[in-house]
Amino acid sequence: MDLYGRVRHAVLVDGMSRREAARLFGINRRTVEKMLMFSFPPGYRRDKEIRRPKLDDFIGIIDQILEADRLVPKKQRHTSKRVFERLRNEYDFTGGITIVKDYIFAARQRQREMFVPLSHPPGHAQADFGEALAVIGGVERKIHFLVMDLPHSDACFLKAYPAETTEAFCDAHVAAFAFFGGVPVSILYDNTRIAVARILGDGQRKRTRVFSELVSHYLFEDRFGRPGKGNDKGKVEGMVGYTRRNFMVPKPQFASFDDLNVHLADQCRKRWAKGVFHGLRRRHLQRYLDEFVFRWNRRRHMCGAI
Repeated sequence: MDLYGRVRHAVLVDGMSRREAARLFGINRRTVEKMLMFSFPPGYRRDKEIRRPKLDDFIGIIDQILEADRLVPKKQRHTSKRVFERLRNEYDFTGGITIVKDYIFAARQRQREMFVPLSHPPGHAQADFGEALAVIGGVERKIHFLVMDLPHSDACFLKAYPAETTEAFCDAHVAAFAFFGGVPVSILYDNTRIAVARILGDGQRKRTRVFSELVSHYLFEDRFGRPGKGNDKGKVEGMVGYTRRNFMVPKPQFASFDDLNVHLADQCRKRWAKGVFHGLRRRHLQRYLDEFVFRWNRRRHMCGAI
């Protein structure tokens, strides 16, 4: 499904020719044509993961060694060669050293702490769920709301639901795209189970079927923060707290979720209209316009049903 979305994005968004896409992705040109006809594969899905038969059973052991190494001085940590020797001598590993070295290199790259500069180009979004208490239909209950934030312009949108479900996740995306008037170039997420079925050994994400279909339909790039590293998407996490403190204190009281969501959308409009950075309204407006102006012509179908 990831290949399916990448092919559609390359042709429909990046303007790549069908012939070039077939050559680049190593697939038949007729296959490219079929991919462009549907947002997701009609009746076809790979049901088995690609396996590394000689290494897969030992990945857990390698990960334990690398994790233990983080507690000892750098000069006394395992080299790839030493890990290979231990697998061979202690665990009867029969594979070659190359596949071990390749896996360790990728694993160590994932372990490295990286710092992302606080600059946000236009057209990129972040999304996350939050929780709060509200009174709906006279009954106090916990609500779950998805916030989508545009860091470049600081515009935001949120919508509340009874539960954090796949249906709520998809519906909030459709509502956010309609609210903003466009589809972002990319959206950054945490590793929610709604979107990520599992994190593979090389750090790649295996997407859930529904999330892959959402990405393929709207043709945005999906990005994910590192597990346990909330600072990767600190902008939207801050916006979750902001909207809860400013839009839901005191506890909102409405007859239905529909009424609550009308109120929340109105609060988002009022926040943007008055400008949260005092005296910078003109720049604020220009940044918001920058977000999507170069995407509109390619997004005429953006608010269609999934």
